[in-house]
Parts: sequence; C-alpha cells; structure tokens
Amino acid sequence: MSEHEGNIEGDPPSIDPYEVLGLKRTATADDVKKAYRKAALKHHPDKVADSDRVKAHETFQSIAFAYAVLSDPARRKRYDATGSTAESIVDSDGFNWSEFYREQFKDAISTDAIEKFARKYKGSDEEKDDLLAAYEQSKGNMDALFELVILSNVVEDEERFRAIIDQAIEDEDVPSFRAYTQETKSKRAARLRRARDEANEAEDYAKELGVHDQIFGDKKGKKKSKASSEEGLAALIQRRQQDRGKKGKKRVAGDEPSEEAFQAAAAKLKSGSKKRRDK
Repeated sequence: MSEHEGNIEGDPPSIDPYEVLGLKRTATADDVKKAYRKAALKHHPDKVADSDRVKAHETFQSIAFAYAVLSDPARRKRYDATGSTAESIVDSDGFNWSEFYREQFKDAISTDAIEKFARKYKGSDEEKDDLLAAYEQSKGNMDALFELVILSNVVEDEERFRAIIDQAIEDEDVPSFRAYTQETKSKRAARLRRARDEANEAEDYAKELGVHDQIFGDKKGKKKSKASSEEGLAALIQRRQQDRGKKGKKRVAGDEPSEEAFQAAAAKLKSGSKKRRDK
C-alpha cells in the first residue's frame, strides 16, 4: 500500500464538491463520473515527484471526497440543501470515509478503469472540447498541448488532433495562433521522434519489470498499440504496490525491481513533458 493511500486520518476535507470537480449544480450523474475520472487521472499522488506528493495527496483527497458527495443521490441532496459536506455524510447508510478513499485511491490508477474511460473519452465531444481548450491555453504550442490533454499520445493522436484544430480555426471557433500555424516540419518531426523513442524505452522498461504483457500485449501475445503514459504508469504502480504488499514471503532475487529501476521506469512512462520542455 502506498504511504499516501493509508494517510487519511481525521475528518474529510471541507470543500465545495462542485467547484473541486469543475461542475455546475445541474450536472448529471454521468457528468460527475467523467469529471472525477479526469481529475483523478491528473492528480493521483503516485504520479508526481516526491516533492509534490503532499500537495497532490491533499488535492486527491478533495477530489475523492467531492466524488463521494456528488455520486450518491442522498449525500448530494443533503449537500445541496445545507451547503455542508459534513452534513451531507451524516447518517449516510454505512458510509466510511477512510474505506471509500482507499477504494478510490486504488481504482483511480487501475489499468482496467483507465482503459474503460479511454474507450468512451477518445474521439468524444468531451475530448474535442478539452483539446480546443488546451489549444487556446497553450496558445497553439503543440508540445504544451499534449501535456494538457489526458490520455493523449503524440504518435497516435497528432494528425487527428490537427484535423480537429484546423476545422475549428476554419470555423472561427478558436484563434489562429502563430505557434501552431507556423510550426516547422522539423519541430513536428522531432516531437514524433521523441515520442517514439520514449515509447520504445517504456516498452523495454516494462519488459525489465515484468509488466510488458499487461501494458503492450494480451495473454495470447497479440500486440497492442503503444500504451499511453497513464496506462503504463498505472501498471507499474500496481506492480509496485503488489510487491510492497508481499509480507512474510521470502523474496526471490529479481522478484522485485530496485527502487532505482522502478523510478527510472516510471519516469520513462510519464508524458515526457520534461524532455519536451528542455528542448
């Protein structure tokens, strides 16, 4: 179990759950679920550097509690009536904040949960809205854009994203930024080359840590497309948590990767944003 997974002593945070998840009060149950999944993917404590984990843990607690309140009709109704998260969970049928949080912590980084979300998200109107918002936020800088759009993959998504952006520019839905329209072919080629190199490195590390088939192929050895950073990192984190949870079992040499190997693999499977910023 991650040290952050167990560190949930005390009362739940005092928050505005709608504000935390970026939702209107008219949000549907499906809206709540989608907003939670996206926020949890971005802010899971096991996905950030050690120096940022305390803050990420606090943020994730708020996200999980917002979901606890808004995903349950009775708790949501009480919150809407009182404006108090503490009141919303009073007399809730069997609700245990600690148990709920631990379950959300584990599920948020589940490969199966991410893939299920990805199937609905990729190619959806929601992804398109997020893409165009990221385009405007990054002022057309495609390197920055890929850091902002969850589950995005330069190798698989660049041409598709460009088609959406080009149409939006033509329709005057978004401005025409110079950083986008005048990006050189060499810069695009370099971004694609870096992404391919990072994907290949990630696959090598996955083999080294024994999670290759989980990330890159099924049990029959059928090849998958290169995994996204979230999917790959999820598999590594799950493997690491399983290894740490092996109590009373004699460790076999090579059974658990070293901390250095794990950290290196996790770094390779992240978005590569630091590399792109440094170039």
